[in-house]
Amino acid sequence: MRLAITGAGGFVGRAVARHLSDMQFDGTVRLIDREISGHSDFESVKLDLADPGALDGALEGVDRVLHLAALPGGAAQADPALSQKINLDLSLNLLERMDGRRLVYASSIAVFGDSFPTAVDDETVVHPASVYGTHKRMVELAFADAVRRQAVTGAALRLSGIVARPSLAEGFGSAFLSDVFHAVRGGEACTLPVSPDATSWLMSVKTCAKALVHALLSDFTEPDPIMLPAVRAPMQVLVKSAARYGDSSKISFQRDDTIQRLFASHPSLTTHKAASLGFTGDLTLDGLVDNVFAYA
Repeated sequence: MRLAITGAGGFVGRAVARHLSDMQFDGTVRLIDREISGHSDFESVKLDLADPGALDGALEGVDRVLHLAALPGGAAQADPALSQKINLDLSLNLLERMDGRRLVYASSIAVFGDSFPTAVDDETVVHPASVYGTHKRMVELAFADAVRRQAVTGAALRLSGIVARPSLAEGFGSAFLSDVFHAVRGGEACTLPVSPDATSWLMSVKTCAKALVHALLSDFTEPDPIMLPAVRAPMQVLVKSAARYGDSSKISFQRDDTIQRLFASHPSLTTHKAASLGFTGDLTLDGLVDNVFAYA
């Protein structure tokens, strides 16, 4: 089996490569990004996939693709034209070049927008409220059409807030979700832009990588997006759990209504489809926190 991973130099991409290495994957893996460090087990290719002809070379000899390359939400909102180039046009061009091969597309809970019902499940109607979320939803629809036309197999996965991203990660409006962990570990001051009882859907990067690889190596095809399991965590409870690994005394809260509406107003979540396809989550908040600190 021959795999390609776009955006492999990023936070999630590196975790996926680590998971494939840890499981001693016996196929070939091509790691692709504009900037990427060499990996001892896999081929690393520095490539800007938005350049003319780059996609054809990236996909040559490949059976399955995990598409992670994206412009983060905050950066997309600041530059809609660049978001269209990277988050929309590149993804659509990739779909048209799959020729029936397997693609796992990393979508996002940003498609739900900033107005949630009292509960979310696989049937919840989405209402994107950002450039990033709109482009992700457009690709989800194109993916479903490509499956219908038998132009691609695979799945589009909706990812929640993935923690803990590197400190001071740029372009992510949800960066505060990761800042909690860095502040606790370093005993540093940190003001979270939400209220103490604000709730977010979270995945450890370890669990996220496992889910992405599961989808990539499986054979099921789903035209409609799959919402992956996530832990729903009130911020003050997250801080308390993280404090098992350090000092949380300098963490405070100062609500920003926009940030809370977009990233910390998440209701209860049910993911029956994901469970039926073999996906598992972090199970508990303490388990998620343990996975974050163990994987750092």
